[in-house]
Amino acid sequence: MSSISVTDEIAAALRASMSPCDRIAGWTFRWSVQCGQIICQQCRASQLASQPGEMFVHRAGCCARREDFPWRELAALLGAAP
Repeated sequence: MSSISVTDEIAAALRASMSPCDRIAGWTFRWSVQCGQIICQQCRASQLASQPGEMFVHRAGCCARREDFPWRELAALLGAAP
């Protein structure tokens, strides 16, 4: 059995899509935005909107852990990146 869940496979396919709507949908598999914070869907760690240039810090053991800049990624997806 694969260590990648069906949800992870769907999210990866959406992120790799050429469709902006699919890529945004893929982003929402990993992140949510609430009260000016981005929250990891796996470990529930959060980062304030005032920290877009800082790498996101996941909680120990988070399966989504990697070098992430979710605010930058969201801005690029929405077409607001410089």
